[in-house]
Amino acid sequence: MKKTILLLLLAFTFACDKDDDKKSTNPIDQLPPATQTGAQTFGCLIDGKTFVPPKFGNNAPNAFYQFVNGAYTLGISASISGGPQMKSINIGGLDMPLIQETTYLLKEELTNNYFGEYNIGGGITFSGASTTENPGTLTITHFDPVNFIISGTFEFTVLDDNGTEIKITDGRFDMQYTN
Repeated sequence: MKKTILLLLLAFTFACDKDDDKKSTNPIDQLPPATQTGAQTFGCLIDGKTFVPPKFGNNAPNAFYQFVNGAYTLGISASISGGPQMKSINIGGLDMPLIQETTYLLKEELTNNYFGEYNIGGGITFSGASTTENPGTLTITHFDPVNFIISGTFEFTVLDDNGTEIKITDGRFDMQYTN
């Protein structure tokens, strides 16, 4: 009986190791798939490292798209962890015309601009945003105002407090938005 249990434990251990070997270590493979169904997913690479927030809870990604005072405002955000370890990505547009399935430049957080922003720390120990001089891109791949779905891709670069570039790449989202 002991031998049977030992053999079963060994077989289980080797089976688990085999499954672990099948998982890709490529950071892009760890991002959520690029869907257009309102799957409530968000992910990107930050300097080549995977950033994927949970689908539910306090750090779940969220999106809004609202018509206020004659123009539209877009906000897409996601974060990981909390307190001083928090990291968050924000993509938005202030006082913009009706959104379309096209590519927009991510510039500065000003009226009539789309922007990308990366924050570190609960007390905002660092906050960097895309700039007019070095714009990123936001591509809306699917926009469904009937079912409140927005999907797309993004990339941008920010500078930390020391002037070091932080590259946000391979970004994708597929979310239901509130209006």
